[in-house]
Amino acid sequence: MIEAERFSLLLAAASLAALFLVIVFGGIPLWIINCRLRKKYKLIYRVISVPSGHQFAIKAAGASIEIGDYGWEAEPIDLDGLIYLHGLNPRWQVVWYAGFRPDQLEVVGPKPRSQYNIFPDWVNPEKIPQCPFPVKKFEYGKYPDFHMGFPVQTQREWVQGRTIRTYK
Repeated sequence: MIEAERFSLLLAAASLAALFLVIVFGGIPLWIINCRLRKKYKLIYRVISVPSGHQFAIKAAGASIEIGDYGWEAEPIDLDGLIYLHGLNPRWQVVWYAGFRPDQLEVVGPKPRSQYNIFPDWVNPEKIPQCPFPVKKFEYGKYPDFHMGFPVQTQREWVQGRTIRTYK
């Protein structure tokens, strides 16, 4: 009986140590990355001209970039001089992600909160406040994949199946 209790305590201690390591080494880098993104990309823009064919843009199925859409400044995937924006739906999900020339945008102002802030209630959408500057045209249920998920750091090997260059 004493061996079983000793084994249970050892197993519990090992589990807690493993959980601690996952939280420390898995959570802190994401927090640091999101903090850097919040500080660097602070503006909201309004689209005054739609990107042309040679500019980078990815859109969810059925989504479009329209004049008057709001875009949240986002991390660029290329050092090409473009301003990269997330077009967000009211639930903070990315509908489009595109690079714009400065003459295609007008500054609305600073973000009231960053799209890179992690809401504690992602799993309970009713508790998440609505995005104050969403894209103009958005219909829930019209397309099965009308968003590309929540905003995350994009400078990695793949973005929506496209190979991109990464810069340090």
